[in-house]
Amino acid sequence: FEPMAAATAGKRRIPEQPSLKLYYFNIKGKGEAIRLFAAYAGLELEDVRFSSRDEFQKLKEDGTLPFGQVPLLEVGGKDKIPQSNAILRYLSKVAGMTPEDPVLAAKVDAALDAETDAMVGPLVVSYTTRFGIDLSDQQKTDACKAINEEVMPRHLNNLEKLLASSPT
Repeated sequence: FEPMAAATAGKRRIPEQPSLKLYYFNIKGKGEAIRLFAAYAGLELEDVRFSSRDEFQKLKEDGTLPFGQVPLLEVGGKDKIPQSNAILRYLSKVAGMTPEDPVLAAKVDAALDAETDAMVGPLVVSYTTRFGIDLSDQQKTDACKAINEEVMPRHLNNLEKLLASSPT
């Protein structure tokens, strides 16, 4: 993150942008795409990384997190935007990077949604109890094998085709 921030420093700064505060764990995960996009677009982003799971749990319990999860983007000190793709779409609009052409904008949305589709399987296998699913160790191993050998390559191939068809 630091090299990209340094490489984009002073470029494409957005005049009069609202204050932006990202809440996430001190890992890459779903927060990293948001951090990277903000750096690329020249948006100033306060990156609040939880120092402990307890810090996250406190925000979850006190209602700070609308969906009880992160990432969360706080805008202007008052508005809260949950969900990584909603945050990315918002930042794209703030940075003036959302295509005006509705078809091109839909293709950008399709790329974001393709990532979401691709990650469903790995998320379910990794967080079985969160989804109310009980998998044995062998079922998890089998699922990971299928995801790695069949599912993920299919999703990435589809995404490559979409990106290859882009005029930019």
